[in-house]
Amino acid sequence: MSNKFNSFVIILVVGVITLFSMGFSVLNKDLKITGELTFRDSTDIRITNIAQKELSNATVEYADFSKKEIRLGYTSNDTNSTITYTVQITNYANVEMGILKITGLPTYASVTDYEIGTKLVDDKGRSGIGMVKTITITIKPPTDPAQSPTQSLLLEFDFQPVRKVVYAEGFSDTSSYKQEVLNGAAFEQDFGSTGPGALYILMGESVVHDYTYTNKKLTIPNVDGDISLTVLTASHLAYNNSLSGLPCSNVQCAIDEINRMIM
Repeated sequence: MSNKFNSFVIILVVGVITLFSMGFSVLNKDLKITGELTFRDSTDIRITNIAQKELSNATVEYADFSKKEIRLGYTSNDTNSTITYTVQITNYANVEMGILKITGLPTYASVTDYEIGTKLVDDKGRSGIGMVKTITITIKPPTDPAQSPTQSLLLEFDFQPVRKVVYAEGFSDTSSYKQEVLNGAAFEQDFGSTGPGALYILMGESVVHDYTYTNKKLTIPNVDGDISLTVLTASHLAYNNSLSGLPCSNVQCAIDEINRMIM
């Protein structure tokens, strides 16, 4: 009797442990699936709503949107047609973002409440996660509606992260200089007549060779990382000359030689 009872208890305990293990496994699997479904990209910013604000002498045939696109069809009733929509943009990631360009935006359309090519900031001063910015797009077709009354627009928003600009050694007051630029844009800074004679430039961890610096105006095309600018002083140039053994008589020669040694 005692042996049978002990066997029964052992089987019961094993069964309970097995059931708990199965339950935990299912729970863990559910948690994993839930985590995957709620994952967002590190630069997740999107259009979250559009709304008609004004409609004059025109008819909207359709208006819809997706994460980065707006599709709009309209019919002009006369040459004074006006169609205005507000566009709500929400940033779900802790990365500052902006609109580099809107492909498909016609020349007779305008964007207000925001300057294309700059950082998006909402009315609460937020630019990272939780930012909700509303911009306005106004369309005023210039053509005679009798010739082309119905139009279709596809507006594609190119959202890009903000890249920081650091003014390192050799700069003093940089408050009036640009501190950021959108990824993919060209960085331009006019230092004025008192600007530095020569610059050493890093983008991320790479030395920048593709740039122009003419009449104290710097242009770096196609930015794809944070920028660090250092003023090349006489001591830098003297050090470079002593190492290279070259009689560099101009600043660009010295810059090229420093870049060669670093690379």
